Amino acid sequence: MKNKENLYKSVFLSPFSYLRPSVWTEAYVVLVLLLLQVAMLFVTKSYDSLFIILSSLLSSYLVDFINREENYKNRFVIIASSIRGLMIGLMLPSAFPPVAVFFISFAVLFINKHILGGFANSWINPVAVTVAVAWIIGMKFFPEITLSETALQSRNIALSLIQDGTFQINSLDISVTNFLNRRLFSLFGVSIPEGYFSLFWDSQSTIPAFRFNLLTLLSSIVLFSADVLNPIIPVVFVVTYGLMVKFAAPFFYGGIFMHGDVILAFLSSGTLFCTFFLMQWHGTAPFTNRGKLVFAILAGVLAFFILGIGLSPSGFAFVILITNVVSLFIQCVENHFLREYTSSVLMQQVKDLKGGNDA
Repeated sequence: MKNKENLYKSVFLSPFSYLRPSVWTEAYVVLVLLLLQVAMLFVTKSYDSLFIILSSLLSSYLVDFINREENYKNRFVIIASSIRGLMIGLMLPSAFPPVAVFFISFAVLFINKHILGGFANSWINPVAVTVAVAWIIGMKFFPEITLSETALQSRNIALSLIQDGTFQINSLDISVTNFLNRRLFSLFGVSIPEGYFSLFWDSQSTIPAFRFNLLTLLSSIVLFSADVLNPIIPVVFVVTYGLMVKFAAPFFYGGIFMHGDVILAFLSSGTLFCTFFLMQWHGTAPFTNRGKLVFAILAGVLAFFILGIGLSPSGFAFVILITNVVSLFIQCVENHFLREYTSSVLMQQVKDLKGGNDA
């Protein structure tokens, strides 16, 4: 009798398991990670940026509220709307007028929802479109960093910008840097200069998505480990862009050979944030591994020619928009080969199976 009870306890009504997280799970994970970025803005008392985020959130909610009878019965729409609004707000500078943010975001999201297909069916990233439109309308609000010829030709451009005050040093930077040099890097006979911890922890950019690079890196680990993010596109993109900056960039500005500043490229222009949160927006990336590989390599090369060594306040939005167009052609090729495979291989297998059954 006891064995029967144990047997009954081991029987499950759901014998199936998911190969990857559901869209619900993915959305919740992304939302939580974005809220951590917002929490850091509260901690650093960046209230101007919080008002920008509030404006973009309200516009995103309003777009869905207009069609509330159809959409607001589904809680997922609220989650997707929150993600969209948060990302837009994080990608815009704190100096941008909140009222303008609201109307620009509303116009772009309304067109995207009712004409371009909405959350999963849109072929273009609505966040990138909103940032691009905002840059065209209010270019003066986006921070510009100019480099002198001396700084460009230095061995370490990021360090030059730290020393001249372009990048501010955090109050904890000196103590943390000394600790790391003494306890960790001394084991390898190297040391890091003051200021790099500040670039990782909080670069003080007026664009929130550019600021908390360490938090973004930790978020990427969560996205990978939870299987929310496919590693092919971000890994191949980072390698391609990094190699281009390392080896090709010095030829364009007369720098030292093989000394392109990869750290500066990754820690400015929102490179990390856009790579992990925006580049694989639903419906805008290829679905086969080969397609993802080609997509990532082209995106890395394109990012180099648009962003250069970084410091661009809006360049990554245009990188994403162009790669969205490229992705359309890649997906057309994928669909062509998929149809050929279906008509030749799978149909033949069906015929063979049917012939075996008839026999």
